Amino acid sequence: MTEMPDIWPASGLPIVIRLPWGWHSVRGVSFDDNMIAALDSERHNRVCRIDLPNISASLWERLTAVMQRPFPELTVMHLSSENHRWSIDPHSFLVGPAPRLRRLFLDNIPFPAVQRLLLSANNLVYLSLRNIPGVGYISPEDMANCLAGLTRLEVLILQFRSPRSHRLSEIPRQLPPPLAPFVLPALTRLEFQGRSYYLERLVARIDAPVLLYLGTIFFQDDNFDVPQLHRFISRAEKLSTHARATVSHSNCEIRLTLSSPPWTVDRTSLAAFGILYSGIYLPLSSLAQVCKSSFPLLSTLEELDIIKGCRFPIRWDNRVERMQWLELLGLFTSLKNLRLDEELALPVMHALNELVEERERAVLPELQSIFIEGLQSSENVQDVVDQFVTTRRLSNQRVAVHDWEP
Repeated sequence: MTEMPDIWPASGLPIVIRLPWGWHSVRGVSFDDNMIAALDSERHNRVCRIDLPNISASLWERLTAVMQRPFPELTVMHLSSENHRWSIDPHSFLVGPAPRLRRLFLDNIPFPAVQRLLLSANNLVYLSLRNIPGVGYISPEDMANCLAGLTRLEVLILQFRSPRSHRLSEIPRQLPPPLAPFVLPALTRLEFQGRSYYLERLVARIDAPVLLYLGTIFFQDDNFDVPQLHRFISRAEKLSTHARATVSHSNCEIRLTLSSPPWTVDRTSLAAFGILYSGIYLPLSSLAQVCKSSFPLLSTLEELDIIKGCRFPIRWDNRVERMQWLELLGLFTSLKNLRLDEELALPVMHALNELVEERERAVLPELQSIFIEGLQSSENVQDVVDQFVTTRRLSNQRVAVHDWEP
């Protein structure tokens, strides 16, 4: 870049700056030096894309020194820092005004550093802030203020790293005095990972009427009373449609996913509520609480699948866990069809058999059919299912049992 002759037309050709992952030099030519030269020259106003993964602390300092200037042609920027061990000055962000910026991806970059950029990036359609570090904390109210002008935003992803790596515990749980929420008219997808009361305070300021997908992952031992999330969902017409539910677990996360009904052509996910947990016990009660508080329409669903995402110890003789299964299943008062995979059939059916006579009509009162993977190959499951079917029949509630092939 330093030796390139000025042969380009006066209008300039677009420049893309992309650093291959882990490559900083090849055959003695420094990518870092070429990149800095491009950004620190009169050609900086031609840069249309910046893609820099795995930025080191030293490279960050060099970038900060040359990039605090307008980038009028910049449309895409993707930055991620090298690791979680070095601290970035949250007030030394790279880019000045970028009015044409449409897609912004930041990974392990402190959010306060990007606030100034967002105020000038009114054309953003995709904003992804992942692994927000401790130094990157921003209050939910300040976050909402940054979003207020992004009327073209279609996708918003906010992912905090872990409860111990940021100051989310310092957020007062009590909501501030109410303000009228502003509308994000183009937002169709919202993904969030963090504390529930952070999301509560954020969505208290936002309406997203055309939202098509909402994904939330909360941390274990959180407060799952989320009335503002319920209000936010109720304002999104698509999220209020009847849907099919799936309970699954993988990678220390249990999740309930809602999708469009199976009889439609476009069966897409509508919402997902997940809980990150540690240890061997599934936080079924926590999942039930957040779903009950934020999505009461579960009571209208007729289809539920319970599937595994990875292996975990089955503790069908643990009464506490059986009661938690019943608490979760009790939200589906209109459920007609229940599908269970091979590994989870036994603990769930043991939980259903835990019902005493006076509670039989309180959990799954409309249940008509149970579909179980590998039913014919497991005598233990067959015995437990027969016990449940017999008990229901004596209560004048007939349930059909079928072998299921997912």
